[in-house]
Amino acid sequence: MKRKISAQTVAITAVLTALEIIFIFVQVPPIAGATLAFCLVPVLVSAMTQKKGVTAFLSVLMACGMLTSAYTVGAGSLLAPVFRNPLVAIPPRLAVGLVAYLSYHGLNKLVEKRFAPKLSALALGSSEYKSVNRKKQAAVYGVASFTAFAGTLTNTGLVCLMIWLCYMVGNMPIDSSLLPQFFQVTLAVNATIEVAAFTILVPPIVTALNRAGYGRKRIANKTAVRLAEDTDGAGKDIISNSAEAESVNGGDRERKDAKNR
Repeated sequence: MKRKISAQTVAITAVLTALEIIFIFVQVPPIAGATLAFCLVPVLVSAMTQKKGVTAFLSVLMACGMLTSAYTVGAGSLLAPVFRNPLVAIPPRLAVGLVAYLSYHGLNKLVEKRFAPKLSALALGSSEYKSVNRKKQAAVYGVASFTAFAGTLTNTGLVCLMIWLCYMVGNMPIDSSLLPQFFQVTLAVNATIEVAAFTILVPPIVTALNRAGYGRKRIANKTAVRLAEDTDGAGKDIISNSAEAESVNGGDRERKDAKNR
């Protein structure tokens, strides 16, 4: 059976793709002296709200876009020489989506296992139910914050690791008079601000999308409801058709009995 892609998924993917392209190729002014990688935001949001295919697509787009940017709009940046190396530019970006997706959905399963039995045992709408549900929502929000933290840290950590492997261990030539250690220190300073900023910025966006019905779980629930409604409608048609058939057969029997009499 082929899986149908909903118009809602296409629309959200288009918006995230547009934002990704803007954040890659439009230079954002430094914030507190640091140049933040806002291109991580669409990937992190996608990992927490959309299917894995969308997250994989955005991760590939970010990796290829950052490599292209180092030769075009970002060519004058101090970090451009190291990001022209595909080993530095591509693998860390691909890992961001993978780490964010696995950490968010894996931890959310643990949250569901912990709170689902408690919620199912309580009356819907009761004060105890609301209290437990608030704790669950707080746990989900904490998972989103941790995912943003882990994804951002994965990006910077792997970039610094690849710089060390390529230029300090592998002695690869670099098109810059600056030492590789300079790039590592600069990235580490940026990462400190990025981790704090994205850990605060991303979770509210994810929460808003989920509450608005644009999250992965809500989309799945809506699809299930539609299927249930379609099934119920089909069942009603079958029941009504069978009832009509029985009434017709009953009328034929009555006419035959009348003739025999």
